[in-house]
Amino acid sequence: MSRIILTFENLFQVLAADKVLRADISCRPTPTPAGLATAICGVSIELLDHSQKDSALTMLDSKNLPPNGIHELP
Repeated sequence: MSRIILTFENLFQVLAADKVLRADISCRPTPTPAGLATAICGVSIELLDHSQKDSALTMLDSKNLPPNGIHELP
């Protein structure tokens, strides 16, 4: 199964996004996989339930916390 990784510019954004999502979305902070980019934080958010992707992005946009990148990895 693939992984959905949300990347952010810095740790403060990761922590804020985790706080916003944690109540309703199955997710966890995770180390940013090597090779995604060098201009992003070393910690990302992994969505554990793929069906919640759109809801997670909507929630983050409503709090002005859009991710830098949305990556689907094998």
